[in-house]
Amino acid sequence: MSASTGKVLDLRPLFGITATIVTPAEETGGCHVEMEVTADPGSRTNIHCHPEQTESYKVLEGTLDVLHNGSWHRVPAGESFLVPHGSRHAFRNSSDTPVRFLNTHRPALQVQSHLEALDRLVRSGKIRSMNNPKSLFYMCVSATTYQPDVSVKPPQRLVSTIGWLGRRMGLRVPNPA
Repeated sequence: MSASTGKVLDLRPLFGITATIVTPAEETGGCHVEMEVTADPGSRTNIHCHPEQTESYKVLEGTLDVLHNGSWHRVPAGESFLVPHGSRHAFRNSSDTPVRFLNTHRPALQVQSHLEALDRLVRSGKIRSMNNPKSLFYMCVSATTYQPDVSVKPPQRLVSTIGWLGRRMGLRVPNPA
């Protein structure tokens, strides 16, 4: 068992979620990474795509909303949803109760490293919320360091520019613990 197995990532200030690493990338030789995610009411991700990865959601409790091909799809407990590589997508919890789901990225690439870096930034107090300008700089520095996806909204060009500016300001992603 890897040191990452069972690690809880606190991403609530950014996306309203916590993610527990179930199967770390290093256990699969980078073939995939699997996390059990709890999405609080009102949680959401930005619209993005993974040019070289599929992303799947298997809902364990509640109903998850997944944006794919420009439409929102409701995925209730017991059902799954697969987002093919290169597809624009996002997810949200529009209900008033938490949603739990398994989230898998194939291949793993740098998604786990990016989320672990964001967790370290949250825990160190460097990321406080999506509305905090310095938090956004740190988030963009991590996104351009690990390149876990291509942002659609906000546009990737803006994320890259903010990441570049953040590095010029001396902001860095903390090394793994």
